[in-house]
Amino acid sequence: MTTKIYSLILFLGLYWFVCLYIGFKTQKKIVLPVDYFIFSRQVPGWSYITIMTGTVFSGWIFFIQPSLVFLNGLSFAMTSLFVIAIPLIGILFSKRQWMFSKKFGFVTPGEMIGSYFKSDILRVLVVVVTVGFAIPFIAVQLYLGGLLISILTDNLIGPGSAAILVGAVMVVYINLGGIRSIMYINAFQFLFFVFGIVCIGFITYDLVGGWDLLNESLSRIAGLKENLFNIKESYNAYLSVPGTIKSVNLLDSSLSYNGIWTTSMILTFAFALTGIQMSPNISMLTFASQEVRPFGTQQIWFSAFFMGFLLIFFTAGIGAGSILLGGNYIVNESGNNISNIIPANIYPNEAESLIPHLINIIGDYSIIFFSILGICALASVQATSSLYLTSSAIITRDILKRFFFRNMNNQEQIFSSRIVLMLLFVFSLLLAIQFSEDIFSLGSFSLAIACQMFVPLVAMCYVSWLTKQGVSLGIVVGIIAVFFTESIGQTLFGDLIVWNKWPLTIHSSVWGLAFNIAAAVTISFITQDSKETNHKFKFHNFIDEHKSYAIGRRSLKPSAWIIVSSWIFFALGPGLLMGNELFGKPINVESWSFGMPSIWVWNIVFWILGILLIWFLAIKMEMSTSPNKTIVSQVEDVGSLRG
Repeated sequence: MTTKIYSLILFLGLYWFVCLYIGFKTQKKIVLPVDYFIFSRQVPGWSYITIMTGTVFSGWIFFIQPSLVFLNGLSFAMTSLFVIAIPLIGILFSKRQWMFSKKFGFVTPGEMIGSYFKSDILRVLVVVVTVGFAIPFIAVQLYLGGLLISILTDNLIGPGSAAILVGAVMVVYINLGGIRSIMYINAFQFLFFVFGIVCIGFITYDLVGGWDLLNESLSRIAGLKENLFNIKESYNAYLSVPGTIKSVNLLDSSLSYNGIWTTSMILTFAFALTGIQMSPNISMLTFASQEVRPFGTQQIWFSAFFMGFLLIFFTAGIGAGSILLGGNYIVNESGNNISNIIPANIYPNEAESLIPHLINIIGDYSIIFFSILGICALASVQATSSLYLTSSAIITRDILKRFFFRNMNNQEQIFSSRIVLMLLFVFSLLLAIQFSEDIFSLGSFSLAIACQMFVPLVAMCYVSWLTKQGVSLGIVVGIIAVFFTESIGQTLFGDLIVWNKWPLTIHSSVWGLAFNIAAAVTISFITQDSKETNHKFKFHNFIDEHKSYAIGRRSLKPSAWIIVSSWIFFALGPGLLMGNELFGKPINVESWSFGMPSIWVWNIVFWILGILLIWFLAIKMEMSTSPNKTIVSQVEDVGSLRG
């Protein structure tokens, strides 16, 4: 073993020791399930912010976002405005879900939605969505963690063995301390995660020779024609968005990713990423917060502003810059690469290894810095540890306790959750191994499944006339549509499907949601029940009585709808095409108004406008501010009641 590997193993050992120590120390304070799962609804603001931000963004923006920019160029980088779309979804649902949980003692979203609709079927479907989202998403994180350690140790530790180590550490400290351990561990994981992205970003800029040389080189790449899907005679799709929608040969499954990032693809993929926010797992984390005030802080400053800054200026730069460092054979053969320090064979099928390779380069200059960056990358993966806990809690309470062991006591609930958690680890590990060659698709599928929660959340928070029959069928139909418009459907059904995944450059999440909404609305119209409606009114009346919504704010509602719609149209929708050339032609660096590609400038402009939009909704419209009345809880934990 080299000194570099010895150093990395030492740092890994220290990092994991701290994680396990915290887990051991916090286990002594656990008494009740509500404490183990959601800290008795007393998670402080700082902890809620770090847990939520770390879980939502995690390894996705550390590993996958720069990798996909590397593959697809700045056309994909436009999806970075999901940092605005995610808090938009949070603004719609988080406060109201928290209020329901506080009032009625819900610990899991299954309890909440099942109670609202008086439906065990919907309760089970929430569990189905939880598993369909969490296991694949965790599998992606395990795969990335295993890949990282394998590359950084020069394959001394294989990716499978490394993934086992990564997951096992998480399972142990979560099993020991529950959400208490996650609170403290996620705090420093979040700091590592941010530090790592910033450092790798600056390193990439340095490796390409600085900002000016980066942009000059990108302008030449914009003129390459081979395999980059020209949208005009003069430039390709690497520095521009290739149209509004793309209809492709239904039987041609070989379409390059470089050609599909149309505005419809960008918009629907950004929506898919909001699935993390809509997942039952994130809903449950929302229940844990001590109060509502941290919601606005997290939405405005940590998601929209801070994560947006990292994505636009660092992950985009890492991905676009790395194409000049030897990692793309097309660029190499054209003579437009600056160096060959990244293996050329990672394009296009091993793009997820980009970040580990960049970290590996640092080992030639500073062993200590190399080891620290390795820990930073690993921390981004393990920041998703809350998904293990929330998934095991949901399965335990909404399946085991509800249907099999109704008299399960407090300690039995905690013990069962720990067993379920270990099973989740095993299943996610097996899935990571099985889909190791198509890990992007696995992540995409998990997000699309989570997006099917949009309809039940809208129903519970806003629309009382949607019925349990309609919403139940909607979720089922939506999940089926996701299967048939994702890679997994192509694999399972082969020649029976005559379209590609993501037909018409529309992500599977939106195909699923379209069928979901159609079914939910249609069936709800023919299954109206006055008794069911009256029951649901107690939830809606409660919201009306407690939401902080000044009378003067009601006049702003039409303006809010117009502002949100306009932002979506220009930031992620068809209006985005204006950004291709508004600030200069992609191929002509001398025409670039701000010394960077026009589409990149467009992204920055609408990122700034998006921050203002989130502030307007969260604070001005009071959608993420404290309720105007103190909420008196009926019960602290509805699961403590029999039945």
